[in-house]
Amino acid sequence: MSKRAPFVIANWKLNGGIDLTCTSVASMLNKQFEVKIGIAPPYVYIGDMVSFLRNSNIMVGSQNVSKFASGAYTGETSAQMLTEVGCQFCLIGHSERRQVFLENDHSCHTKLEKALANNLMPILCIGENLQQYELGLTNDILYRQLHQALPGLDLNGKELCIAYEPVWAIGTGKAASTEQVEAVHSFIYQELVEILGVEKANRVHVLYGGSVSKNNVAELLSTPHVNGVLVGGASLDPEHFSEICTIADNTVR
Repeated sequence: MSKRAPFVIANWKLNGGIDLTCTSVASMLNKQFEVKIGIAPPYVYIGDMVSFLRNSNIMVGSQNVSKFASGAYTGETSAQMLTEVGCQFCLIGHSERRQVFLENDHSCHTKLEKALANNLMPILCIGENLQQYELGLTNDILYRQLHQALPGLDLNGKELCIAYEPVWAIGTGKAASTEQVEAVHSFIYQELVEILGVEKANRVHVLYGGSVSKNNVAELLSTPHVNGVLVGGASLDPEHFSEICTIADNTVR
């Protein structure tokens, strides 16, 4: 596959406030990037972020989306609502959603359908935990997650991202080795070809997420089949995240 302008997506999780929103926006405005940058703040700051970034090409997204379109589902936010407020993408199936809130591959499939139908670019998060990794089950876990979440989706004219996040590397400071990332991303691409066909598989962006920082982003983005990064903790430091974006940008200029 040819190298494309990568995605650099920030996931703030349950962190930050209006101060972080303002300082992050200030650090990114008036900068021109070739990479595709996105920020997923907590729900309550999405509207502010959309307003602040309306004259930029930085995308704003959601950390989750409901599997329901509407109804008596207190605390849920639908794909239509997110689109209407200005979101351009949403995370689906992040490891913390799977572990803490017991989301599964079936609900991820439903959420993918809802996101695509409402012109939200979904970023499906997949990955293995430490026990699965140590047992050598990485490919088995990824196979199940991909084959249960992706079949039957209408991707015509739509963008889709897959974010591989080894759970054992999230927030630990332990990034997978380049060899591990290359092997896993190659496997993911092969499965995408099997599920979607070559043409559609080549349009999917496969991101790496797992303790991404300014120290490893260039090496990660030079790895075959890595089309971007999902940044967690490092994205909470506006200067650090801006530097990640600049380094990523230099890989395509």
